[in-house]
Amino acid sequence: MITKRNFFSAVCLVFFVMFFPVFAFSDDAPEKGFKITKDTVLNVGIAINPEFESNITKASEDTVVTDTRVEDGKEQKTEIISDMILHYSPSLRIKLDDDKKTLGFSILFDYNHYLGLEDSKTSKKLSELDIRSDLLGEFNKDGLVIFDFKNTLSRSSTPDGQELSGKNRNLLDSFDIGVAFKSVEDVLYGKIKLGFDINYLEQSKDNDVYKDYNYISPFIDLFGRWKFLPKTMAFASVAVRYQDYYESKIRDESRAVPINIFAGVMGQITPYLSSKLAIGYSVNVGDSVQHDYNMNAELIFKYQDTGLVVGYLKTLRPSAYFQYNSTHKAYLNFKQKFAKYFLASLNFSYSYIMYGKNIEFKDREGYTQAADGSYSKVEELEDGSTVTYTTLMSNSNRRDHLINFSPALSYAILPWLGLKLSYNLEYKDTDYMRTSTTNYNHATDAEKNYTKTTATHYDYIDHRVMLSIVLDY
Repeated sequence: MITKRNFFSAVCLVFFVMFFPVFAFSDDAPEKGFKITKDTVLNVGIAINPEFESNITKASEDTVVTDTRVEDGKEQKTEIISDMILHYSPSLRIKLDDDKKTLGFSILFDYNHYLGLEDSKTSKKLSELDIRSDLLGEFNKDGLVIFDFKNTLSRSSTPDGQELSGKNRNLLDSFDIGVAFKSVEDVLYGKIKLGFDINYLEQSKDNDVYKDYNYISPFIDLFGRWKFLPKTMAFASVAVRYQDYYESKIRDESRAVPINIFAGVMGQITPYLSSKLAIGYSVNVGDSVQHDYNMNAELIFKYQDTGLVVGYLKTLRPSAYFQYNSTHKAYLNFKQKFAKYFLASLNFSYSYIMYGKNIEFKDREGYTQAADGSYSKVEELEDGSTVTYTTLMSNSNRRDHLINFSPALSYAILPWLGLKLSYNLEYKDTDYMRTSTTNYNHATDAEKNYTKTTATHYDYIDHRVMLSIVLDY
């Protein structure tokens, strides 16, 4: 729900972004970096990014907490907390690149320092270090058989592919190795890629609820293309993944095998206009089997310093509690370079996300289902007291609407020094909610009994404005 306060904030922020003189790096910049050998270059960088964020935990203002121990059980609405964040981000990249091979390594540190302007208790504990490292290699580049590998390790506050909101410290390692084959004139090309993802939420160390989201996911991807005309080609791809939530209390039910198949054509329509069209089939094999269609359509316009991509994508992905989510996504990416050193960009996307049936409590030990559809569990303490946990979720299947809107303007002061001002609006509207109730009954003292109920909504609106000062050589 968008309040007058949020609407006023959005208007002010959009005005600030659109009319402040803003800022990327010129494509004409000379080569940067320190040469280690003839073919090896070392790049170092540092960025300082002050940022304002209007909803740091992506909370919904409709979420309500009722506790009989607080203010005679009066309802307390969730407070939306804004804050200033200072990002300190050093980076290092080293790359060896010649005619036959490429080897590269990069590492980026991003310390997010929350200043705690509105609520220091909530904000400052979020200050942590994000890390991303990439190791890649490609061999026999000029041959008919090409080998490559890549490993990405990241620690961030954005869970990968999860239906979680808020700040959830997430570790993800993704590794793949591939073999590509091509014909002498590159008319035919094919590639086989094998790999795995390992995802771990750091909160799961102290809170069993988060263990249901930790997974290991081996996968295989197949891709092939055929250039049957000089500027037109047909292609096909198959992606198969086995997602195992290895610490889940409902592990057998939450395992998933999503399969996505695409086939299509892409080519140049005019000197400035090209397109891609692919259709396909998807299926998710898990506690239930879901069949669906795939589609990807893109129209690409490129003329001198102007670039525009408009597209639509339909895909299927695994989900811990809902088995899968099927997404319709429409997107637009625009770039315009002007006055040689300025670059304006605009990214917009709208996603309609449909989730499968919730299986969070299916066959979970200790839980029973009541007539109203709620699930409950009774826990007996050592002193004879009892605690009853009850969860009631929406009866209908979950449906989310997600909007992202991101304009930016960049300016290259020098080839190794740049400024950038960006704005991001993220808005989620969903009919999904859950009510969690804890009833505590003391064994001997009734005055210590209490009931706490949290009605959690998952819709939110978040505005972010960031100024980046980047040194990269």
